[in-house]
Amino acid sequence: MSDVQRFWSHEASNIFCVRASDFDRVTAERDALQQRLNAVDQRIDDFAGGECEWHREDDSGIWHSGCGETWSFHEDGPEENGMHFCHSCGKHLVAEMAEQEQDADWHMNPCKQGHRDVGASGGVAACNQCDEKIEAATTQEAFERWNATHRAPQA
Repeated sequence: MSDVQRFWSHEASNIFCVRASDFDRVTAERDALQQRLNAVDQRIDDFAGGECEWHREDDSGIWHSGCGETWSFHEDGPEENGMHFCHSCGKHLVAEMAEQEQDADWHMNPCKQGHRDVGASGGVAACNQCDEKIEAATTQEAFERWNATHRAPQA
């Protein structure tokens, strides 16, 4: 009796035979696919939530992502171009504020004598040349009071 006839005769009685080598191969393929699925699930878990901080390289339009990628923009930056998520890791994109933008937020007007060597720290806004000062509960409050009572120089 041939192998085909034996197979069909076993099929008729609801008994299926599989070679051990085929069984081992299919089992190994299934295990490999499960490992790949587990790895992808882990990546999804790693990317869920969190932030990817981007910083700009000088004024070149080149941006570096926190996950190690580099992006280039012809105009403006990622936020101005409608990017809310990193294209590489999928995390929420946070663009680092440029130093000049940070400095502009804390720009202090000159003292009443016109000195520009002014600063704020430890709840005190002061001129470092003439010792004019304003004290407050917080540095932010001292800074705000200083600018409210000292005019910006005329351009």
